[in-house]
Amino acid sequence: MKCFNCAADTNHKKYEIPICHSCETGLKLFTDDTIMRQKKEYKCSEKYSSYLDEIAHRIILLENDYLKKKIKLLHVLERLANFKG
Repeated sequence: MKCFNCAADTNHKKYEIPICHSCETGLKLFTDDTIMRQKKEYKCSEKYSSYLDEIAHRIILLENDYLKKKIKLLHVLERLANFKG
């Protein structure tokens, strides 16, 4: 399989997404210590009762934004195909 980012051959997946070691390193993922520190320092709000709730909601927002952009681009492709001829 190919890395989603650089198309290098890889057998490694992170969260079901193929990614090579070099690209994974380049993501600069948070260490467990950093995550625990952020969790301890997190201040609850009216919208989120915990750090976990906020992170889960941010993933939903990200996925929704991705889908909106994908629909727009697919629409452009569809319209361009209709203009050929």
